[in-house]
Amino acid sequence: MKLFDAEVIDFKYGGVPLSLLPCRQKTEADGCRFVRTRAFENGLEAVTEGRYMEAFGAYEWKTTFRNGSSDPSGVISELWDCAVDLPLPHDGDRRRTAYMPRPEECAYLYSPCGSTWTEKEFYDDPRAITGETEKGMLFPGWKKRVSASGGRSSEANAPFFHIRKGNTGYVIAVGWSGQWTFMCERTNDSVKISSGIEGVRFYLKPGESVSTSSAVIMPYTGSFIDGQNKWRRLVKEHFSLIGQPGRLPHGPLCAGIWGGMSTRGVMERLDIIDKSELPFEYIWMDAGWYGEGDKPSPDEFEGDWPEHTGDWRVNLHYHPDGLKEVSRRIHAGGHGFLLWFEPERVRKNTPVAREHPEYFLRLENRSDWLLNLGNESAFQYCLDMLCEKIETLGIDFFRQDFNISPLAYWNAADEADRSGITQIKYINGLYRLWDELLRRFPRLMIDNCSSGGRRIDIETLKRSVPLWRSDAMCPADFRAETAQCHALTFPMWLPYSGTGAGRRCDTYLARSCYSPALTTNYTFSERDAFGDDESKLKWIKRMLLEYRKVRPYLDGDFYPLTSLSTQNDVWTVVQYDRPETKDGVVLAFRRAECGFSRGEFVLGGSSEQDSYTFTDSDSGEVAHVTGNLLTIEILEKRSSRLLFYTKD
Repeated sequence: MKLFDAEVIDFKYGGVPLSLLPCRQKTEADGCRFVRTRAFENGLEAVTEGRYMEAFGAYEWKTTFRNGSSDPSGVISELWDCAVDLPLPHDGDRRRTAYMPRPEECAYLYSPCGSTWTEKEFYDDPRAITGETEKGMLFPGWKKRVSASGGRSSEANAPFFHIRKGNTGYVIAVGWSGQWTFMCERTNDSVKISSGIEGVRFYLKPGESVSTSSAVIMPYTGSFIDGQNKWRRLVKEHFSLIGQPGRLPHGPLCAGIWGGMSTRGVMERLDIIDKSELPFEYIWMDAGWYGEGDKPSPDEFEGDWPEHTGDWRVNLHYHPDGLKEVSRRIHAGGHGFLLWFEPERVRKNTPVAREHPEYFLRLENRSDWLLNLGNESAFQYCLDMLCEKIETLGIDFFRQDFNISPLAYWNAADEADRSGITQIKYINGLYRLWDELLRRFPRLMIDNCSSGGRRIDIETLKRSVPLWRSDAMCPADFRAETAQCHALTFPMWLPYSGTGAGRRCDTYLARSCYSPALTTNYTFSERDAFGDDESKLKWIKRMLLEYRKVRPYLDGDFYPLTSLSTQNDVWTVVQYDRPETKDGVVLAFRRAECGFSRGEFVLGGSSEQDSYTFTDSDSGEVAHVTGNLLTIEILEKRSSRLLFYTKD
């Protein structure tokens, strides 16, 4: 555990740097676990707990601050929950020259953007020219800083980073579901990494205890994509619930249904699903099922359901039996029940807001209030409400959405000399809430949504799966090319995530959306007929069966065989490879304006000595390929090919 031999955090206490603070320190190591306790004057303790994941050479740690005295602690400031110096191959001081530096001789920082309803979500181009250099270049003496936006961890920027030079690199994650910040500074022979919660400066009251952000660092040698695939394997093995005992082996395949749809409409769709033997695993009921609104709401664009967010009583106008009949019917058909909630955002006129305004963080002239999960009474109310719903409705997958930027609410509630404390307690409460739900319901799964994928970080990945990674899929007829772009970016960082397939029966679109979890909305709206066209039902069944055949490959090693482009005159090709079983899948798309009917692509995870057998999913045609160069032909524009392969 070499990294833990040195200090891995930094802060000032009462204005004095940690390195100069007198303290009693005790370090304990048990196998791959590590605990360092520092006891300071005035009763403050800082306890850093970490682990070493030996097979990956990776480290994770988090610090808890405790005030064990009967007096307020001193002020903790300039807090970096991660402060380490990582070796990186030597760089000489940069001198001005007419020539751009050669990329293979430079250190680079890859820093993906967040989820913002665009085609380039979770994407970064470190070699984009900005000024006289490339965006991601790191030269000795240079510093780069990246932060969250608005208090959601992956809104403007995602808290994942990749630093490399030559064949040496590190993948890094900041574990904080609020307003994090990350900084790196290049020296001649290393890169200094600092991360933490942005702008905190607080003291602790007597008996108070808080945990701050975590950090994960994974070193690797090899190519950039080697590092990303090692990261995918690390997340699967050490940070994901999928594949764990009692949990799902894969991401779910869901049929989406609008929550404001009448019980009768839901039942009709369930009957058609079962009669047609459509192989859905979960029935996903979205928002609109709650409150007391009496206006019809056949889909998300009708009714007054938004005004009832926070009133988690089942709407008896839509569901007279309180959704119990729906739940029984879902389970009788062999499906799991996934239900949408947004417990943190509450409209100010809902019953709980009127009865318990003390539970909420508020801003002037805002109709949305924020349930303060750092308030014990508010936390207990939320936990009790969710447990009651999970038990009485037989919920198998709990979907928690979060359509609000919380930072302004947190900051407004902070006391003097307590900057950041409201946020810290809130995020601690969120983790505690999810941990308790998972403890009480050992088979429960949690879907993490936040206006799409705006709260994805290593701490939420431990407890949940982002089944709806982008709200760019909200329109019923979104562009298939948007999904293709996301298929090149999200898998770099997330081995498990999901998306939607829209409402159009379109093979090109459906395949563009194949991801480790998938939700279709053919059943979603009462405004759209479902089951009246036998040919559509046959097509849906064929695509769902094809998807379930593809899905086991989608958590394998990932290789983007083309670059990301938003243009309509290109190809998009991705490959998933399972080296343990020597097989994989290739998905290829020729876009609507592309003039090329044939392309050659270098297979990932292969060499010139390998030989493959490829089988086309549509035609059944078999082709044998020797070497690592794959030729694909797609004769029609806006068409796709799905190829399964085995390595001979």
